[in-house]
Amino acid sequence: MDSFTGNVLHVTGYRTPEPFAGQRVVVVGAGNSAVQIAAELAPRSRVTLASRTPVKWFKQRPPAGKDLHFWLRATGLDTAPLGRFQKAPATMAVIDDGRYRAALVSGAPDRRPLFTGINGAVLTWQDGMTEHIDTIVLATGYHPDLTYLAPLGALDGQDRPRHRDGASLTHGALAYVGLEWQRSLSSTSLRGVGRDAQRAARRLAAHLALA
Repeated sequence: MDSFTGNVLHVTGYRTPEPFAGQRVVVVGAGNSAVQIAAELAPRSRVTLASRTPVKWFKQRPPAGKDLHFWLRATGLDTAPLGRFQKAPATMAVIDDGRYRAALVSGAPDRRPLFTGINGAVLTWQDGMTEHIDTIVLATGYHPDLTYLAPLGALDGQDRPRHRDGASLTHGALAYVGLEWQRSLSSTSLRGVGRDAQRAARRLAAHLALA
């Protein structure tokens, strides 16, 4: 597989759909950002949403007409310390008021399984079809790469940090923030990482005071 010779950008570099007008665009991902960007591009470009798994949906306004984030706060699920019981990454679902699902059903954008090969600016799809692509937008998020901590014995056999609620179980002066399900559902979000950082700072201050 050769490197892609078209335009590649991460979702963080995307601003508006205008620069991609008339282009053949593939958006990679199945989360909120991927679906929203693909739907926004579709009126101006020919767009495919490519992902390893089908898109999963969650209603923006569950029962009583309240926003999903209202219920997360009201029920305490947003901050509940459930991370230690989460053995596998949670399934990501697209929060939708109906418009994005309707866009995919209409085929603008269309959705396909992830491509299998790249040769220059030509992508090969799983059905063997090939086509020229102008731009690929990577909306796949990030995964932590903490392998540099392996020599310290801070990681488990799958290169995940040994921690509880962000506090290292192997080194008292080591803490983490931003890990998926570090402590709660919101640990990887802007609304949750601040709480986790405050908790980590208090623990590290206590450790330093005893040193």
